[in-house]
Amino acid sequence: MMHDPKLVYSLEVRVMDLEQKVADLEHSLREITAGRVKNADPNVVPLPPALLKRISDGEHPVRVIRQFRLMTQKELGELCGIRPNHISAIERGMSYGLKTAKRLADALAVPVDLLT
Repeated sequence: MMHDPKLVYSLEVRVMDLEQKVADLEHSLREITAGRVKNADPNVVPLPPALLKRISDGEHPVRVIRQFRLMTQKELGELCGIRPNHISAIERGMSYGLKTAKRLADALAVPVDLLT
């Protein structure tokens, strides 16, 4: 039985690439779960430190978290019952009340104090 060295090399490269991707995903998972608190609400997923830094650096938390969750303003609006144009205005800095913050926090699966 003959082995094609080019085919074997190509397959080895693909395996190495997949191993690296798995390692990167494991690292990301560890980063995301690093902030998990014992007995915390399992529906609230901790955010990676890099996201929290963006928020502390002044980016709007609703926009940062919405984008991290890969949601459009329309999708977020459908989840929390707030019109997309209102979400857009909030992300641009319009003030909002605690009731709105609670609805957004529930839809984004974050603690409400992160949005207030």
